[in-house]
Amino acid sequence: MTLSSALSAANSGLATTARRAGVAAGNIANATTPGYVRRSLRVGEIVLNGRGQGVQALGIDRAQDIALTRERRQAGSSAARADIIAQGMANLSRELGVPGDGFGLFAVYQGVEASLRELTVTPESVALQNGATNALGSLASEFNDLYSIGQNQRLTADNAIARSVRDVNAGLHRIAGLNGQIAGLGGNSGDIAALEDERQRVLDEISQIIPVRVIAKEHGQIDIMTEEGVFLLAGSVREISFNGAGVIPAGASYDENGAGVLSGLSVGDQNLTPNTSGYFAVSGGTLAGLFTIRDQTAPDFLENLDSLAADIISRFSADGIDPTTASGAPGIFTDAGSALDAGNITGIAGRIRVNAALDNSQGGQASRLRDGLGSTGLGTVADAGILNNLLDAFTNSATAPPGSDLLGAHTSVELVAGFSSLIGEGRINADAVATTALARAGALADAELSMSGVDTDAEMQSLLLIEESYAANARVIQTISEMLDILMQI
Repeated sequence: MTLSSALSAANSGLATTARRAGVAAGNIANATTPGYVRRSLRVGEIVLNGRGQGVQALGIDRAQDIALTRERRQAGSSAARADIIAQGMANLSRELGVPGDGFGLFAVYQGVEASLRELTVTPESVALQNGATNALGSLASEFNDLYSIGQNQRLTADNAIARSVRDVNAGLHRIAGLNGQIAGLGGNSGDIAALEDERQRVLDEISQIIPVRVIAKEHGQIDIMTEEGVFLLAGSVREISFNGAGVIPAGASYDENGAGVLSGLSVGDQNLTPNTSGYFAVSGGTLAGLFTIRDQTAPDFLENLDSLAADIISRFSADGIDPTTASGAPGIFTDAGSALDAGNITGIAGRIRVNAALDNSQGGQASRLRDGLGSTGLGTVADAGILNNLLDAFTNSATAPPGSDLLGAHTSVELVAGFSSLIGEGRINADAVATTALARAGALADAELSMSGVDTDAEMQSLLLIEESYAANARVIQTISEMLDILMQI
């Protein structure tokens, strides 16, 4: 090797070693930066006329396992869906309450039964009459409140879907811009790694909302499609469409033919709406969880609630309970002042009211609980006949109403206990699924981090080796300089 060749090789070694030191230092500095992927300098030999002339930096590689990253994103999407559903079930279960809580629907039912029992023993007590009327009013209010909670959960989910769709579309446009920047920089710039890190962060955010696949293209660019095969980014962005409802009427449901009030997801003419029969229906991510809450979890809760409200109205308005009212007339509870229409119970939990004949604020009298809703004057103060009828209607077993998801015969309290148990069981199951999904996602995230994250000890050791390499190349240059000095002196 000539002196010029040796000098060239040493100079290239110094330059490459300096870049390696910069990459290692960058790894250490960003060891705790979220989304940062460990870098390494890719080095190649300089060959001229078949002879080695040194080394050169070919580019910066990111330590990423594409297959592992995809699996981690899929697990994260599944966990995000499960977590949304678990949160929704937990909220409904908490608001409904369970036996023993001292609050919630079950406790109010118990309060009604206790107040009616006390009043049957002392029917002349004005205080107990008012107490029983208030207990009945609390039951109607509890139904109204729970109905509002269920409806609000649907509307909240619908609004969250709209925000999530906007976030996905914005992320897709961001990735399209990063694609352009990466392609413009070419393959030899260290800035590409930083842009790829940013692109991965945006992809991770999108995949939490909707599961996606990444398709690598030339010049470092990527396309994106859903797991079901619909392109969201193919050179240009194909935005997801969704229209927020603003208001969700009682019983409103999503119609795949577009005839309903509620909107689905679509990209062009392809239907992505989760929980539908469509081939491209999204199955994971927060979007799938939010659609489950809006179209399944909350509607099921409201249907059960309506069936209980209809049952209590029906029990207290049955023929023979109150001889002062005509057959088919409203009873203790009404459907917004009217008698129960068995064919129109959707949303009745939000419309149930105590009969105005008992409401002092509407000219009613609590004594009519004892004397009959149609009474025009005070009855026999010790007559508990109607009160006993009401208590029997409340405590006698009857076939579980349609929509309650319960079987067999139940008392009123048993019905609401069964309802609470169904919601509690659903919450426990949702929690179990979420716990498992989150554990799997966490394990894969840890595996990816161990593969692509920064080990500061290893980087420090690498810096020591780089220092030795730098010193060796510097020593070659120094030796050549000394040799040239000697030659010049000859």
